[in-house]
Amino acid sequence: MAAVCRALSQARVHVLIRPRPGDFLYSPEELQVMRQDVLHAASLGAHGVVLGMLTPGGGIDTRQLQPFVELCSALGLDLTFHRAFDLVKDQRVALNDLVACRVRRVLSSGGQQTVMEGLSALAQLVAEGGSRISVMPGGGLTEENVATVARVSGCSEVHGTFKRQVPSAMEYRHTAVSFGVDDWSRGVTDTAAVQRVKAQLAQVDGTME
Repeated sequence: MAAVCRALSQARVHVLIRPRPGDFLYSPEELQVMRQDVLHAASLGAHGVVLGMLTPGGGIDTRQLQPFVELCSALGLDLTFHRAFDLVKDQRVALNDLVACRVRRVLSSGGQQTVMEGLSALAQLVAEGGSRISVMPGGGLTEENVATVARVSGCSEVHGTFKRQVPSAMEYRHTAVSFGVDDWSRGVTDTAAVQRVKAQLAQVDGTME
């Protein structure tokens, strides 16, 4: 985290605060871990954090969220609510709950697996959020569909993972053992793809970066 903040000192780094895989129902102990992670991110120069928590019934857990909003405000951090938002029962109600908690951004695929499947819902969410909250499309966003998503949804920012695979330099490859991922390549940010995406977004809306 420290290395990323140093390397991207001219950018705004937002750190994912996620204490474990699985659902978004957190224990007091896990919330304490998340709090410490937020403090640590701030100490290293991050500009924001990305987190989220839900109720068992599929709503935003505003009781748990509000202290993090206040903590981030005190630390000067942006707070983005992540794609836990796509698991809520009613996204319109959830969006208004986030506005009431003073969250400035929410990441969403429109409640579907990908942004293209949820594009109609995303457009409605962007309109509903208006100037109160930014709805950032993310989830299955690609170089091929980013312009369509931006144009149809009317969003002001997007979230995507633009990567290319780099093959491993290992000469000896013991294939009898695997760690559950592609052991012989790794994904790295494709800077050329990022530049092409930025150019497409600028054509849709000159204010978008």
